[in-house]
Amino acid sequence: MVIVLSLTYIFYRYVIVPMRKKHIEEEENIRLQHAKLMAMFAELDPSPVFRFDLSGEIILTNNAGNKLLVSKPIPGEKIYSLLPELKDINLAKCINEGEQLEITSSIGDKIYQFTVCGLPHFKIGQIYGRDVSALKAVQEKLELALKKSEESEKLKSYFLSQLSHEIRTPMVGLSGFSGFLKESMGDVLTDEQKTWFLHLENASKRLNRTMDLFINMAQVLTGGLTVYPVDINPKKEIETILKEYEKVIKEKNLYCLYEDLSNHALLKTDQYSFNLVMQNLIDNAIKFTKKGSIKITSYFEKNKFCISVADTGIGISEEYLQKIFTPFSQEVMGYSRPYEGNGLGLALAKNLLALNNATIEVKSEKGKGSTFSLIFNWRGVLNGK
Repeated sequence: MVIVLSLTYIFYRYVIVPMRKKHIEEEENIRLQHAKLMAMFAELDPSPVFRFDLSGEIILTNNAGNKLLVSKPIPGEKIYSLLPELKDINLAKCINEGEQLEITSSIGDKIYQFTVCGLPHFKIGQIYGRDVSALKAVQEKLELALKKSEESEKLKSYFLSQLSHEIRTPMVGLSGFSGFLKESMGDVLTDEQKTWFLHLENASKRLNRTMDLFINMAQVLTGGLTVYPVDINPKKEIETILKEYEKVIKEKNLYCLYEDLSNHALLKTDQYSFNLVMQNLIDNAIKFTKKGSIKITSYFEKNKFCISVADTGIGISEEYLQKIFTPFSQEVMGYSRPYEGNGLGLALAKNLLALNNATIEVKSEKGKGSTFSLIFNWRGVLNGK
C-alpha cells in the first residue's frame, strides 16, 4: 500500500504537475501571440483606432490614429482634443454600460464616422473610425441633384399652369365671340360659313382637350394630382357624359346603348378621375367607330365593380396592344395619320385608375372592334338610385 501511494505521488509530482504547468504556459503563449497578432492587425489597419480609459484619456492608438493627432498621445491627453463631439457624452457611463454610439467629425479636410464602444469587462472604451469624405461628397451631390429636381418639378408645374392659362383664356374668348357672331348672323350664314364655324368650334374643343390631357398627365407623373374618394353614382355620371356626345353620335349614325346591371350601386372613387377616364374611353370609342354600335355596361364580377366600353370600330392590332398604354404612342404615327390625338388619353386613364386602386384591361381584334374594361375594388352601397 505504501509503495502504491509513493508511486502515485511521484507520478503526480514529476509527471502530472509539469505537464499541467507546461499546458498553462502554452495557453499563455498562444494568448500572447493572439494578442500580438490582433495588436499588429489593429496597428496596420488603415482606419484609425483609439482606446481610452474611464477618464477619457487616450491609452492606445494605431498608426492611422496617430496621423490624426496633432502630436503623439501622451499620458493625460484626452480623446476630446481630437473629437470635441465627445465632450457632451459621459464616457465612463458608456464604458460601464457597454454602450455603442455613432458620431461624425471633420478632421482637417476629411470627414470621419466614428463608432464608440464601451468594454465594461476591461474598463476601457474603443473608437473605430472610417473616412467617409467620398461618401459624404456623393451624398451632398445627390442632395443637390434632388433639390434641383424638386425645383425643376416646381418650374414644370408653374410653366404648365401658365401655359394653360395663356392658351385657355384667349380660347375661351375666341369660342365665346365666335358663338356670339354665329348667333348674331342668324339665317344670313351660308352653308359654307356654317361649316367654318363648325370647324372653329371643333378646333377650340380639340385644343382645350389637348391642354387638359397634357396638364393632367404632367400632374400625375410629378405626383401633383391628389385624389379625393367620395361616393358617386356611376350610372348618373355616365349618362351625363353620354349627353355631351349625343350630337356627334347622331351625326355618325351610331347606335349607342348604356346598360346598368349593378342595381344602381354607388362607387367610392375620385369623381374627377372617374369622369376623365370615362370621357376618354367614350371619346375613343366614337372616334374609332365609323359604323355600328357602342355599348357601355356597368356590372359586378367577383365582388368588383366593372365598367366595359365596347365598340365595333377599327380594332387594335395584336402588336400595338403591347404598348397601347404608353404615353404619346399611337398605332399610326405621323402627320398623315387618319385620326387626331396625341396618344395620352389611355396612358392618363391607366395612371388615374391606379391612383384610385383600379385597373384597366383591353381586348381587341383588328377590324372587329375593342372592349375596354375598368375594374374597381368596389367600396360602396347598393340601391343608390
